[in-house]
Amino acid sequence: MDSKNYGLVALVIGTLVIIVGIAVWAGTASSGKLASMSTRDIALLCTTDMATQFHIHPHLDIVVNGQKQVIPAEIGITDTCMNSIHTHDDTGTLHVEAPEKRDFTLGDFFAVWGKTFTKDQILGSKADATHTISVTVNGQAVDTYENTVLRDLDQIVITYGN
Repeated sequence: MDSKNYGLVALVIGTLVIIVGIAVWAGTASSGKLASMSTRDIALLCTTDMATQFHIHPHLDIVVNGQKQVIPAEIGITDTCMNSIHTHDDTGTLHVEAPEKRDFTLGDFFAVWGKTFTKDQILGSKADATHTISVTVNGQAVDTYENTVLRDLDQIVITYGN
């Protein structure tokens, strides 16, 4: 190999070292930023498929006075942003595609959706003396309401009625 080829090899190796260094620095800076963010902040974060480190698909049904409510397609998706929690269709499948593993909750999803869910209200329906709100996960009643943690393949049902 002549000195011209050694120079080219050195240039290629130097370039690769710089690229790897930048990637490591960017990853470290990004993970440091995430560490200081709340789960809700990350849920509302615009993300990309390349940034996905945590990917699960719980299913949510909402039943109000016996009527199943449609959970719209593309919650958390716009032309310029895909939130870490979103829907692609109206089947009730929630997509959690986040840059790190966290205990995301129903409250995080409702924050992305811009709708209300607490132990006292689901969407526009409020609990009162004759109407209650209940939550089941895989058929088991829970009392965690908006703090219910989303887990892969969980079947979550929120029911409002008398």
